[in-house]
Amino acid sequence: MVRSLTTAASLWLCSALVFAQQPRGVPARSTPSDYTAHLSVNGVTYAASLLSPAEVKHAFAFDISRSYVVFEIAVYPPSSARIDLDPDGFVVRSSHSGEPLRPSDSVTVASDIQQKNLPPPPSRGPGVTASTAIGYESGTDPYTGQRYHGTYTASQVAVDNRDNFPPVAPSPGGYPQDRALLENQLWDKSLPQAKIERPTAGYLYFPSSLLKKKSSGEYEIEYLGSGKEPVLNGGASSQKIVLVIPAKAKSH
Repeated sequence: MVRSLTTAASLWLCSALVFAQQPRGVPARSTPSDYTAHLSVNGVTYAASLLSPAEVKHAFAFDISRSYVVFEIAVYPPSSARIDLDPDGFVVRSSHSGEPLRPSDSVTVASDIQQKNLPPPPSRGPGVTASTAIGYESGTDPYTGQRYHGTYTASQVAVDNRDNFPPVAPSPGGYPQDRALLENQLWDKSLPQAKIERPTAGYLYFPSSLLKKKSSGEYEIEYLGSGKEPVLNGGASSQKIVLVIPAKAKSH
């Protein structure tokens, strides 16, 4: 009996640890129509909205809006049904680039933001400084005996083998503890990978440089399902799920 209780407690603890490692996402909105785009396939409704830069800045401790496009994705399963949800099954295409792009994970995003907020490395080579002095002089020419006066300039070059400048502190977001904080926030609000039986929502992050982000045009969000690979430039699918989102978001 004691062994059975111990086994049950161990299983419960393992389940609790697995659950604790899953991102919680964000609360799903009341209805799919509260999102910019929504589509139902086989009783499952998918919805998405693009977060504005102001919303992204408000969501996290450090600004990622200049480097990443953030979408809020929601999935509404049918009543009394349990379905698989895989965030890696979502890909995005922009009207400026037809190639599909998968979301970046929280570790990648946080590390990228930290690197962009680190100061440039200090110079290790010799420092060279130049100076110029301007002065006034007067006297007697020893050959002619005539008095003279006027201005003169003198230049000097110095070489210093020490570092040119003291180390510069990182910008906010560049410290290791900043990266850890941002990574936890990104993970916590990410769209979870799980079996769901109720409306579930979360964020997905895509590097704007690869999406060729512009204020005009559209994004196409396609859900491929678990373990499937995207097809370049779209492609036929019997159950193709594509949500079209304007590239310029409106704040909610």
